[in-house]
Amino acid sequence: MFLTDRLSSFKQALTAMPVIIAVLVFLYRGIGPHMWRVRLHAAQFFSRFPQQYVPIPAKVLPPPESEFVGVWDEPPEIVRQQLTEDYAFKQLFRAYLHAYNRQENMTYEVASCAHRPNGITGQWQLHVRLFPTGDGRTDVWAHWELNPNVAPLSHLRREGYDPDRGEQKLRELLDDHVWDRDTWEPA
Repeated sequence: MFLTDRLSSFKQALTAMPVIIAVLVFLYRGIGPHMWRVRLHAAQFFSRFPQQYVPIPAKVLPPPESEFVGVWDEPPEIVRQQLTEDYAFKQLFRAYLHAYNRQENMTYEVASCAHRPNGITGQWQLHVRLFPTGDGRTDVWAHWELNPNVAPLSHLRREGYDPDRGEQKLRELLDDHVWDRDTWEPA
């Protein structure tokens, strides 16, 4: 009887699986392009609290200085669109929230994107964060790291984390026509 009930529950779960997957895909397609807004509002909300009381996944952290690549001479919405549409970057939901003080104003990330050269199950990813500069340009931060879909614990331990390689991979990935090398330098 016990086994029959469990088998029946399992069959019901399998029957519901296509519907659950369809709903998740629908939600992702609807929310995915706006993921940066969800993350922005979350960072603004959680930054109001003393960070020692905020759970680790919701803490608002400054990006490491070693990840700063430079200033892209386009506004963040254009850069985000180019990365996601032209270079197959995917916006991330489960990445730490980042903000920093820029010219005495709290500046929140407006994109956290990953490029996975070998797909969603590839070992490595290029993680790029975008921040508005306040003058219509975009601060770009990047690092190379293990893909958390493949190696979640190693990713959290920052094994293979490399900001220099992140900058190198980003510059290799983007075509020269995307930016003028003379203007995409650290500010």
